[in-house]
Amino acid sequence: MTYRWLWLRALAILAVAAFVFWQRTATGQPGPYEARELAVMGQEARGGKEILEDLARGRGAGVYHLEAEGDVIPDTGVEKIIGVTLSKDRGMLGVFRQGDGQPVMLASLDTLPLQEVRVVQLETGRNAVLIRELLDERFGAYFLSSFYVLYTWEDGKLQEIWRKVASNEERWNKKWMARGEGWQGVSEQVTTDFTRSEGKLAIKTISNQTLWSAPAATGPRTKVQSRTVTHTYRWEPAWRAMVMAEGRVNAATALKERRGNKYVDRLQLAAGEKVAVLEDEDLLSWLRPGEPSYWRVKVRNGQVGYILKSYLDLQPGP
Repeated sequence: MTYRWLWLRALAILAVAAFVFWQRTATGQPGPYEARELAVMGQEARGGKEILEDLARGRGAGVYHLEAEGDVIPDTGVEKIIGVTLSKDRGMLGVFRQGDGQPVMLASLDTLPLQEVRVVQLETGRNAVLIRELLDERFGAYFLSSFYVLYTWEDGKLQEIWRKVASNEERWNKKWMARGEGWQGVSEQVTTDFTRSEGKLAIKTISNQTLWSAPAATGPRTKVQSRTVTHTYRWEPAWRAMVMAEGRVNAATALKERRGNKYVDRLQLAAGEKVAVLEDEDLLSWLRPGEPSYWRVKVRNGQVGYILKSYLDLQPGP
C-alpha cells in the first residue's frame, strides 16, 4: 500500500468523521443509525473476503471470529455464516454453501465490528441472520453504540428487515449548540426478547432512556429526564419486514428520507395509502419539545422512509 493511498484513506475517514460531527451538533439529535450507515459506507473491505474464505476452509487458526449454521438461502441446504472483526471500525459477514468440496461464498456484507452472529427462525421454513454490531466513536464523536440487525434472503442477496439500537452512550458539549457551559448526554439501554407469536418471530424491546447533564465530559451526572419505551415487532411476510403496526395515510403527504441533518421529500403518498410502520422515530422530539416526530415506514413498492406522525392513522392490531 503506497503512502499516497494511506494519505487518501486517512483523509476520507476524517471527512466521514467530520460529517458525522457536523450532523450531530447541528441538530442536537443523537444519530446512531446515521452514524452506522456512514461508517459502513466509508469502509474499504480489501482483504476481508479472503479472510472469510480462509476461515471457511479451516485455515484461519488464531483469528477470532463468530460462526452460526442454518438454512437461510432456499435450495442450497444448510449454510455456514461467518463473521469477523477486521479492525476497530470494520467487520464483514460471509454466507457459505457447504458440501463435499470447498465451501463457496454465496454472499458477503460489510459491517461494523461484530459482537454476535446467529440464525433465527422467521416462520416455518424460513430463517434469517441476526447480527449485533459495535460502533465505537468515543474519540472525536463521543458515542458508543451497539445495534441489532436482521437479514433475510431476498432477490438473490441478504436484505435488511429490522434494526434496533441495543445500547447507546453519547455526550456533547453545550457550547456546540450555544446552550451554555457543561456537557449533556443520552444513555439508552435496551432489553430485547426474541419470542414467537402465532408461529412467527416477534421481538419485544424495553428501552430505558436518560438525558443527563454534567459539568465536564466525565464528571458526575445529573438526570434531566428519563423514560421507558416498549415496542413489539412482528414478522409480516406480506411486507417482508419486522413490523410494529400498519397505518393509513390520512391526507396527501410526502415520504421523506434523511439527508445529513434534514428530512427531504422522496415521493408523494396519497390519502388512504397503506404503509407498514417499522420504527418510532421520536427521540429528538422527546429531547427537544417542539421538534417534529416521525414514523419510519415501508410502502407497497418496497421503499422505506419517514412520515410525520400527524399524517398517519395507526390500524388496530394484535
